[in-house]
Amino acid sequence: MKTAASVFCTLALLVGLRGPSPAASVAGPPYEINVLVPLTGGGAFLGKSYTESFRALEIAVNASGGIQGHPLKFILNDTQTSPQTGLQIVNGLIAKHVALFIDGGPSTVCLSTVPIVLKSGPVDYCLSPVIHPPAGSFVFSSSVSNADQAKTGVRYLRERGWTRIAMITSTDSTGEDYERQTDAALQLPENKNVQIVDRQHFNPTDVSAAAQIAHIKASGAQAVLAWTTGTPLGTVLRGVKDVGLELPLETAASNMTYAQMAAYANIMPKELYFTALLAITPGGTRKGPLHDAQAAYDSAFKAINVRPDEGHILAWDPSMILVDALRHLGTNATAEQIRNYVVHLHGWVGINGVYDFGAGDQRGINDNASAIARWDETKGTWVRVSKPRGFL
Repeated sequence: MKTAASVFCTLALLVGLRGPSPAASVAGPPYEINVLVPLTGGGAFLGKSYTESFRALEIAVNASGGIQGHPLKFILNDTQTSPQTGLQIVNGLIAKHVALFIDGGPSTVCLSTVPIVLKSGPVDYCLSPVIHPPAGSFVFSSSVSNADQAKTGVRYLRERGWTRIAMITSTDSTGEDYERQTDAALQLPENKNVQIVDRQHFNPTDVSAAAQIAHIKASGAQAVLAWTTGTPLGTVLRGVKDVGLELPLETAASNMTYAQMAAYANIMPKELYFTALLAITPGGTRKGPLHDAQAAYDSAFKAINVRPDEGHILAWDPSMILVDALRHLGTNATAEQIRNYVVHLHGWVGINGVYDFGAGDQRGINDNASAIARWDETKGTWVRVSKPRGFL
């Protein structure tokens, strides 16, 4: 049986720490990476996952030599899921002249700080897929974009023959952008026979969305897109149960946390689908480098007795990419050097696919890294039900 150290060393190699050979041990002052984490507030469900990921990452990186012999340490800063608090924290980091930081979002928090770092740094790796940084900027975005998630989500519904779709979105930046990207996906020639038959909105702080769900029920829709993240999804699901709506419901990958699934157990619809990243359903991945990376990733979390979900996945590849940059560049690397390293990164194998930043999208992966997964109550996890990009 592999020891935890050997598992983590294997993991570090598989997910792309391809720089100069790390030292056998770590010593000296740690290299600190500041992280904005929603430990409290509406995004706390993600904050818990992020915290566990950063703990596992520290062990993995330090077991394989740290950052050129220096131990890696993540410094967690609680944003309270508040854009104002996030902005205060980032202003403090700028004053300290840090070279990089990771922003755990959600999107409202990331968007509050993007303007002040976009052109001059420090490097900001936002863990929300909703933001769309301009090419060559100091800001990067984790995961498959919501534009690609919308394409995958609509494609799957179409492939299933569900062409009359209702859409309900929260009136925050997440819901608004998903709605916009869904409208763009519907303009693709492949979706010419797909139509939105009802469009509903609700405030993330609303205690009920029953009226909107009742309107959807009367619309003749065959399936529902529910674009929102976190506790507002619970508002939608309660409305679905209260109204007695029995339609397939599809939502964003950011809702794929075991904590949420446990909290919604009593209001879970019969068919709940997600625009999932590939790493969350490793059983659907064929053998090869991606399969090996996912297997090692899962083994790493088993070693610390954590069952990884979406929050862990969102944090993993971005953190490893930054570590890869620092292992090449050293602990004195500037924001500009780190930015330049990442924007020129090609062929980097992570747990969601092969990253190539040449497209200028500041995220490195596209809809090839997504598929549709369904929550399987009997198995207590998600099961992949489509090929990559949402095809059957």
